[in-house]
Amino acid sequence: MSRSVLVLATRNPGKIRELRVLLSPWTLDLKSMDEAGFDAPLEEPGPGYVESALAKALAVCQATGLPALADDSGIEVDALHGWPGPMSARWMGEAATDQDRLHGLLAEVARRSPDDRRVRYVCVAALAKPGANPVTAHGECLGTLVEPSGTNGFGYDPAFLSMDLGITFGNASDDAKERVSHRARAIARLGESGAFEPLLMG
Repeated sequence: MSRSVLVLATRNPGKIRELRVLLSPWTLDLKSMDEAGFDAPLEEPGPGYVESALAKALAVCQATGLPALADDSGIEVDALHGWPGPMSARWMGEAATDQDRLHGLLAEVARRSPDDRRVRYVCVAALAKPGANPVTAHGECLGTLVEPSGTNGFGYDPAFLSMDLGITFGNASDDAKERVSHRARAIARLGESGAFEPLLMG
């Protein structure tokens, strides 16, 4: 029996790599947006993770006629009332790199709240299927913001000291991170909800 196609609604290469591993327990034919023929910009309307994740998944699903999976994620600093949160990838503008945002966040925390470094990673994953209501799932993991260490992962990973692992995600192996990350937990909850089952039977 041929595998059902699922389009990964992201152009972030780090997310694509993680999602391919996280979705490996399900027998799915994972396609990039380019492979599915979707070349339009992905809008992230916000204001929260749910709205942006749903918007991306639905846009790709509706344009391609195929099931699509998107996520929206961010890092939340407790002392900054959850900022930058859903704006984590965009608060410095489109031209900023991961390094720019990482060092910008560290500078902002050092300036505004040097003694409270508690942070959490948050992810909402959204699965949209033709002719069905979309499904979402939430995942998060707790940590401390530290000086960058390690080169694995992407985004804020080198400065995220995981409470689960005792090391930064930048120093963690792929296997270790994929057991405890916010994205791993969101995808696992989608699976536990049975969201992937209709695809596997298709």
